[in-house]
Amino acid sequence: MKNNDYEINHIKVLDGIRALAILIVVWFHFWQQSWIIPIIGKINLDFIPRYGFLLVDMLILLSGFCLFLPYAKSMVYKKEIPDTKKFFINRIARIIPSYLVSMVVSIIFIIILSTNIPVSFFIKDTITHLTFTNNLFADTLISTNYMVVLWSVALEIQLYLIFPFLAKRFMKHPIITYVFTVVFGIICTLIINSIITNNNISFWVNNTLTFIPVYANGMLGAWLYIKYTKNKQRSIIKDIVFTIISIITMIIYRKICLNIGGTIYELQSFQINYRYLLSCLFLIFMISTIMSHKIYRYLFENKFMKFIAIISFNLYIYHQFIAVKLKDFRIPFWEGDVPPNMTGDTTWQWTYFIYCIVVSLFVASVMTYLVEKPSSKWIKNRFERKKKKNRVIMV
Repeated sequence: MKNNDYEINHIKVLDGIRALAILIVVWFHFWQQSWIIPIIGKINLDFIPRYGFLLVDMLILLSGFCLFLPYAKSMVYKKEIPDTKKFFINRIARIIPSYLVSMVVSIIFIIILSTNIPVSFFIKDTITHLTFTNNLFADTLISTNYMVVLWSVALEIQLYLIFPFLAKRFMKHPIITYVFTVVFGIICTLIINSIITNNNISFWVNNTLTFIPVYANGMLGAWLYIKYTKNKQRSIIKDIVFTIISIITMIIYRKICLNIGGTIYELQSFQINYRYLLSCLFLIFMISTIMSHKIYRYLFENKFMKFIAIISFNLYIYHQFIAVKLKDFRIPFWEGDVPPNMTGDTTWQWTYFIYCIVVSLFVASVMTYLVEKPSSKWIKNRFERKKKKNRVIMV
């Protein structure tokens, strides 16, 4: 669906932005294991993977934007308000099957490797992952036996639980709701910041409460975009202006990365203190890219980016696990007690890096097309059949 050339239903650029964010997060985790420094001649791209963890915030922002888009259309075009029950069914269908399978895969590896795990911790680890509370405990967040990145899935689920409430409040009082939500999140961030030490910062850095302003920015962005584009037409001048704005945001992002600092404490302190402001920059990038020139938008709307967006959830879940296991199993083979990335074996580093990419894309594709999509379709169809049946009974 389009409105005077501006997409307001499925915005293809957002698929590309999701793919870009996922690829940079993936690159960050592969960089952690391979130590490959991306320098091509005088071009140094090291800041991209080195600070790739910041793009998780982009994914949360994108989630808020996309989820609120139907509500924004309802506000601006006076359409029917999205059904809350259907919202939760769609979220379950999208996430739960792949999530549960990833837990099963982890358990299989635990059994195969005969990992000596205290029973009490394994039970706690499993229960918190099944209840999406694993990010609320330091041990299950940092020392989990499941895939480490699942902390962010728990965070998303927690935000999903409050989203319908926020969305309905936002529809009635958008500015008041936005300001209240952001202020609440910032106050929580300040409180968390006051109790942080060098020893516990890794636990507090990605607390759910600190992401609430990011989510609010996504919702605000969706509303402003739909509101602005109503009765507006594209023009070459506006397209070029928004393209320039998009490029400027990337330049600013690079400048920020180069001035963060190098220690873990400095990096994580930056995340906490500047999460909201960084999400504002990401939002400007997102909206300006949506409204940019078609040639520039093609960087995000091509078939490759669409494919990555389709497999993005499973690529995100499995890539770090795959990278660690390949290294543990010495694939590609390496000898001695010191991993080759620490000895400067560039041939091994690049071979390993390519293995990580190929295996991760393969596993993500298999899990998407054999698990996620069939399961999602079955869950949604079952919900629709039950809904129709209830209608017949009521009649």
